[in-house]
Amino acid sequence: MSRRRFIGGVAAGVAAVTAASIPGAAAVAPSIVDDGSDEAPELTGPVLARVRDVRTGELTLYVGAREISHTDPTLARRLARAASR
Repeated sequence: MSRRRFIGGVAAGVAAVTAASIPGAAAVAPSIVDDGSDEAPELTGPVLARVRDVRTGELTLYVGAREISHTDPTLARRLARAASR
């Protein structure tokens, strides 16, 4: 599995977790990630996203015991917007 495909899958998981846990996020989540694949990522546990800096799009993803740094300004803005509702 490539790093890009893995991060795309993790981001999709973040979108799903966000949609399930933040009221009003369901309308935002479906358009967050589109890697062109019809396959759903296989996640074995919860994914937590921390928006470190909305301006720069710095995110930290926590998947099990792993911590993954990711930069996506659009995703960071959408998560921040959903969290502020």
